[in-house]
This record gives sequence, C-alpha cells and structure tokens, in this order.
Amino acid sequence: MNERTDPHDLHAASSRAANMLLLDNSLSILNRTGAYHIAKDLTREFAPGQAKVRYWRLGSFAPEGLARKIVARLMMLEINWLRDSEFLLIRDGVEERGFRLFLDPLYVLRSRLTENDIVLCHDVGPLTHSDLYDERTCANYHLAYEKIRRIKPGVVFVSNFSAKQFKSLFGSGFRFLTTIPLYLRTELFDGPAEAISGLSGRYFLTVGAFETRKNQIAALKAYRDGGFHREGIEYVLCGSRGDGHAEIAELAGTIAGVRLIGYVPDAQLRWLYANAEAFVLPSLLEGFGMPALEAAYMGLLPIVSADSALVEAVGGQCLQVRPNHPAAITDAMRKALSRNPAEKAEASRSLRKTASVATKDRFLQQWKELLIADAARTASPTKLRA
Repeated sequence: MNERTDPHDLHAASSRAANMLLLDNSLSILNRTGAYHIAKDLTREFAPGQAKVRYWRLGSFAPEGLARKIVARLMMLEINWLRDSEFLLIRDGVEERGFRLFLDPLYVLRSRLTENDIVLCHDVGPLTHSDLYDERTCANYHLAYEKIRRIKPGVVFVSNFSAKQFKSLFGSGFRFLTTIPLYLRTELFDGPAEAISGLSGRYFLTVGAFETRKNQIAALKAYRDGGFHREGIEYVLCGSRGDGHAEIAELAGTIAGVRLIGYVPDAQLRWLYANAEAFVLPSLLEGFGMPALEAAYMGLLPIVSADSALVEAVGGQCLQVRPNHPAAITDAMRKALSRNPAEKAEASRSLRKTASVATKDRFLQQWKELLIADAARTASPTKLRA
C-alpha cells in the first residue's frame, strides 16, 4: 500500500465509495475486549460517511446496556442453532452494490459471503489451541473458517504471526491475504499517575485478563522458584477476571510477594507500567500482542513467549522464553534485574521508539487505502477511480 497517497485523493475516493461497503460489526454486540475497540474505531472512521454498518439483524442500531446483553444471547442462540445453514441468512443486497467487511470470522456464518468480501482475522486460536476454548466455540469457528476457505474472500490479519498460522491451515489461495498491524491506544497513557498503596519497592508486572491462555500460572511459578521475594522484589498482576481466575488466585495466595490486584483504573495502570522492573507475559496465545506493545510504549522491557505475536508487536526487542518452562521464565526475570542503569535507559529509548510507530492514524490510513482499492476493483472503472 502506498503511504504517500494524497489525503485529498483519499477523501474524494472514499466519498465516491460510499454505500459500496457494508461493515458487519456484530462482534460489538458480544465482545468487549480489545477486538471491540478496534471494531469501534473502524466503524467510527468509515460509517456512515463511507460505509453502512450492520449489527446482526438490527441494521445500524447498536444496542447498549441490558438490551445489548439480551441481543447477544439471542444472536448466539441463532448461531449455535442454525450455524452455517442457508436457512434465514441475513439479507442485505450487498452483491448488487459492493462488498462486506466482517470484523470477526464468526459472523460469516449467518450472512452471505462472497469472494468480493473481506474478513478481519485476529487469530485462529479456536483451531490451533482448542484446549483453551469451550467445545461449542471451537465448533462454530471451525464452520466459519471452513466457509471462508470455501468462498476464498480477502482476509486481513492483525499480525504476520496470525497470517502465518492461517496459511498453515488453509493455504494462500484467497483473493488476497494481507496484514494491517494494530495500533496503540495512547489515550491510556494520557493523564496523571496514581501510586498503588503499599507498593514502594521493586516489582515485576503482568497486565492481562486472568485466564488460562495468558499463562499466569507459569509466570507465578517462575517468580516463586526464583526466590525473588527474599531479595525484596514483588510481583504485581492486574486485569479482569476470566476463565482460569480461580486457579491463578489459589496459586498466587501461596506465594509470598505476589499481589493479585485485579482490575485497576488507568491512572494506577500508568503508574504500574512506569515503575516496574520488567513486564512478564509468557502467553500461550495472542493474536497481536497489545500488552507487550503497551509495556514497550512505557519503556518497560517485555518478557514474552518465544516466536509469538508478542515478539512481533515489539519488533523483537524483548526477552523470549518458552512459555511452558517456568525455569526459562525465571532466568529471563533474573536477566532483566541484572541490567545496569545505562542498559535500562538504552532499552527504554529503543522500546519507546518502536512502539511510537504503531499509531491509530497509520492503522486507519492502511485500512482506507485497502478499502478504496477494493471498492475500485469491485466497481466499474467509470464509477470509481481511487
């Protein structure tokens, strides 16, 4: 994609492309994780000016509060019941005017899907790591990806890591396969910082939902076995409760020096990132690696799973570990602590420089160029010229 495209040409082309694109943002009815924020920002950028948006069977109406939870339940009942059946598919007439962009593969199940369409893929975890998901989720995503494999639309990935996994499963014979990396939501780091009460010494930090795939169990064992508490080094873990929280909390309660503090407001999160010794996340599965990118933006050295999306997100500027080997994580934690002030300062500068490239403007520009080019290909040359 040409990043030097004149912004005025892009605006004119995107205006001409209006009503050719339908954004399927059914994801936002159910999902409130990082994928939700990405979908929301894409929808804000392109709808209603350059595209129409659809929330399942509600058209452009985006439910919130209790209504959203009720609609989410109904939507999943339909997906679980009808799955990829042709019966009662959502009708939208897109074939007559353009193409669709699905912001998650799951929602191709209850819609028409053509080669002209585009699917955004965060990861293929339900296929490659089925032990981390419930049986129904895996079955539904298997069907969704089978439909994608059969129709062969364009597919966009959030990381080259996810793209590589997808290609290993389905090959590369699609209309196109391309990567548009995610961006750092820098507003998280704007504003004052608030210290955590009682935390005044050195500490390791993990940020992420307490769930099995984040692999906090291995990190906790690494901290315990390294004897870091005897050296005055604590370990702080914060995040929302997820599948696996009970087991994580039980182990954490047996280890001196561990502080499991759950969800924290942005002001406290800023302080935690700014004052930690290193960021620890030997995750078993990440589609992009946003937590590591956030740490890098604050100049904090990430300790992450080898050959993962986390490594890609920070341009390889991290300590890589085997996620299922606590001893390897312990060694990396020890190495992070052993750095002298000059080494820490140099690593911090380099990490901040790398993270500063992942901007929302760059992300949206790449999407705009892709969608305009696709609209140009779909439309008659006399109707649209990008």
